[in-house]
Amino acid sequence: MSGNAHCRRVYWLLAFWAFSLTACQQHWTAYRAGRERMANQPRPSALSNPVLVSSLHIGWQQHPMGAGMFRASPVLHNGKVYIGNGNGRFYALNAATGAIVWQYPPAAAPALTSAFVCNPSSEGIASSAVITRIHHTDAVVFGAPDRSIGAGLGSGRLFALDAGTGAEIWKSPEIARITGTTFGSTTELHEQIGYSAPLIFEGRVYIGIADHCDNPIQNGRISAVNLETGMIDPGFSFSATSTRGGGVWNSVAALDAGLNDGIFVTTGNVRCWNGGCQGAPAINNGLALLRLSPKTGSIVWSFQPVPFNMDDDPDWAAGSTLMRTSCGRLVASVMKDGWSYAVNVGTAAPGTPAMRWQFPPVHVPFTSGDGTVHGDTDYNKPGAAWGDVFIITTGGLNVTSPVGLQNSFSRLHALNACAPEANRIRWIKDIPGVFGGGALGPPTVSRGIVYVGTDAGHVVAIADPQVSPPAGLRCNQPDIPSALCTASGHQLIPDPAILADVALNGSIHTEPVLVGGKVYVSTDAGFVYMLAK
Repeated sequence: MSGNAHCRRVYWLLAFWAFSLTACQQHWTAYRAGRERMANQPRPSALSNPVLVSSLHIGWQQHPMGAGMFRASPVLHNGKVYIGNGNGRFYALNAATGAIVWQYPPAAAPALTSAFVCNPSSEGIASSAVITRIHHTDAVVFGAPDRSIGAGLGSGRLFALDAGTGAEIWKSPEIARITGTTFGSTTELHEQIGYSAPLIFEGRVYIGIADHCDNPIQNGRISAVNLETGMIDPGFSFSATSTRGGGVWNSVAALDAGLNDGIFVTTGNVRCWNGGCQGAPAINNGLALLRLSPKTGSIVWSFQPVPFNMDDDPDWAAGSTLMRTSCGRLVASVMKDGWSYAVNVGTAAPGTPAMRWQFPPVHVPFTSGDGTVHGDTDYNKPGAAWGDVFIITTGGLNVTSPVGLQNSFSRLHALNACAPEANRIRWIKDIPGVFGGGALGPPTVSRGIVYVGTDAGHVVAIADPQVSPPAGLRCNQPDIPSALCTASGHQLIPDPAILADVALNGSIHTEPVLVGGKVYVSTDAGFVYMLAK
């Protein structure tokens, strides 16, 4: 090869690499950024530069006519933002300007709503979408209620639309069934898709099924449909229990295809619900982190730290985050009771996973009389993964029971997934811009810069101390003043610096999406925002 030919080849390789880098930055095609639900934007941009993040400001805002709460997070693809609203309409917006490109259903058609409404998960479209290819066409898939099927009350189904035009490609059959609207009825079905975002994996679309406000709890399920046709796959079946309970409130995650493929899910409460309780079912995979076969739905392993007799409704609602770490592949999550876990994706023995760690390291397994309480303490937001670091809203070292945990709902922990127990906590940050006890949305991360929304409508960016110097030090046990920390047998750890704090209209319960040096986020006041430096 001549020198000139070699140079031309290098030039085109570099040009292709630069194009690929730019192209990759233009997408966030699924909830938590992809099927592993890591919420990680690995590409360098202004959002990963601590100097540039400080100038973050509102670039545009969009409030569609008649919009209610946004509880779905946006996804981005090829210059468009896709998101469903509590008013039962799904929107495609121009990512550069915020202008509405199309909406579904059209204004003259009935909205996608349910006759059973009890909280924001029941309001219109709460499911975040996913981008895929169907019949050689870019498509967007989401779950929503639809009164045109079943009993006409808003049973849940999946929709696949042409991403460019909003035209229907297919609608699945009835997946989450509503047969009546009597609160507490045990003879009616009160299923819903709610917050569960669809997963595209190995030619199927997977979606979780829970219930409407535990009135009463339904049997948690995962349904799979054929990606090309939208028809239910009869070869796949998963139900959490043999009676009722174990709702799948979250989004299914998936491990890479191949010999070690698998899908991962967490499940909800089983013992009691609004107005009733039941005895232990013969089959009980509620309050569990599970690995399932993506082909059949059969259980590969089940990790269940809270036994049935201690189930006071600590739904495992956050879902799974699959981590690629220096100590292997881990699946990490937090339960509503405030305890977080990391589990090896493989098995220590047939049907048995190996727990990597519990945080805080108090009791595994929990037992009656150990002093712990496992109720609806509401730690329900998924975490973000950045290398060996798991970023999560969780209970801390002051946890021996959920009593007194309210003041940590506005606190992020960064946990070192592969470190010894003594070095588990990397940093702790109390996030400003919250109401009262505070609440945070799911965090996202780009090369060590963490973004999170608050219930008071702020998007806050903080820097991992590896990226930018911390604001100071604090005790790893939050109840102990820093001056007394080491004398009390605890450690001083970094308190990360705040790089940006942008106030928006409405509470933020959704994830900040990081694409092309811009942040896209939705609020419960009916706004979608783009933030730019």
